[in-house]
Amino acid sequence: MTDLIEKGLAELFAQAFQMGVEEGRKQPLIKHEMLTRKQLKERFGISPDSFDKYYRNIDGFPSYQEGGNQKYYEPAVHEWLMNHQQ
Repeated sequence: MTDLIEKGLAELFAQAFQMGVEEGRKQPLIKHEMLTRKQLKERFGISPDSFDKYYRNIDGFPSYQEGGNQKYYEPAVHEWLMNHQQ
């Protein structure tokens, strides 16, 4: 009897785990949008002043010129930050 309960619980946990994995795959980790330098603080914790001082003028930092405004593609910024950690 105990073996049947353990087997039933194991199957139930396996199903719940699989459902959680499938649901997690549906959720994007990073939004695919263009950000302003002010929005970088909300998403990455980089204040506009720190961004201007340490990131903005670094050769290779991902940016896009849109009219008179510079914008930053969130996935590209995330990847750049991950690849340039110290």
